[in-house]
Amino acid sequence: MYRQASADHDPGVRGAMLADINQIDWVSMGEGVKFKLLRYCEVTGDWVLYVQLQPGVKFGRHKHITPAEFFITKGELRFERGSARAGVYGYEEIGEIHEEACGGEETEFLYFGHGPVSFIDQNDQILFIADLEFYKNAWHGNLAAEIVEDMKPAAA
Repeated sequence: MYRQASADHDPGVRGAMLADINQIDWVSMGEGVKFKLLRYCEVTGDWVLYVQLQPGVKFGRHKHITPAEFFITKGELRFERGSARAGVYGYEEIGEIHEEACGGEETEFLYFGHGPVSFIDQNDQILFIADLEFYKNAWHGNLAAEIVEDMKPAAA
């Protein structure tokens, strides 16, 4: 039996559930980036986000400690390998480093985190870890760090 989608969404509920993104509030991750926490699992450390990225906003430099997956629903996500437009699925492997990940236009995507992502400086020193606890805290209004690197417009 599914727990029905509702405005009092509980992303940590155990068992089957439905999450209606139209009934879930946005949480800001810094200027131009916000998310909705759809689900998380305390056992596996997995978390699922629906993310909105404004044009020209760039995620900070980061390394995938565990794999991740995404599906673009609107706009375009640009990164080193090229770009992913609406309808594109992507897989990010362990150890992958992103120097640049940005939206060329308002972009929305579903993100499946299978564990932590480390945000790093140019010398590969860890600035902070974005993991299940990070997103749970942000969901409850306690953002430990912003994932936005800068607000320079993305090159056309």
